[in-house]
Amino acid sequence: MEWRFDISPVAASRPRVGKWGAYYTGAYKDFREKASEIVYSVIGTERELITTPLAISLELYVKRPKSTEKKYPRADIDNYTKAVFDVMNGKLWEDDEQIIAMHVIKEWAEKGSEGYFILGVSEQRDKKKK
Repeated sequence: MEWRFDISPVAASRPRVGKWGAYYTGAYKDFREKASEIVYSVIGTERELITTPLAISLELYVKRPKSTEKKYPRADIDNYTKAVFDVMNGKLWEDDEQIIAMHVIKEWAEKGSEGYFILGVSEQRDKKKK
């Protein structure tokens, strides 16, 4: 299964801790809210949560700033991955602890593109211990 989400990936940030608990701010908070709004329009609403172990492929095409000398997006790839996984928890799969294998790439989206990501999911068989 593979889906394209037309929203520029953002790296997860550290949560802020306040009097009423942890919360997120800035671009990561905005990404989580906007991505959560489009998940079901992309994957469909009739889908049951996946409960089996998963192998994931994730292609991240980050919106290119107007000017940069960087050959690829600056933030750590694991923080981009965490942001996408956080959005999918409870919507596509139960929890990202189910992910047992993954392949991830990050690069700039084409000039003029708003950015997007492509998520591939493959259910894996439970391997029983002998």
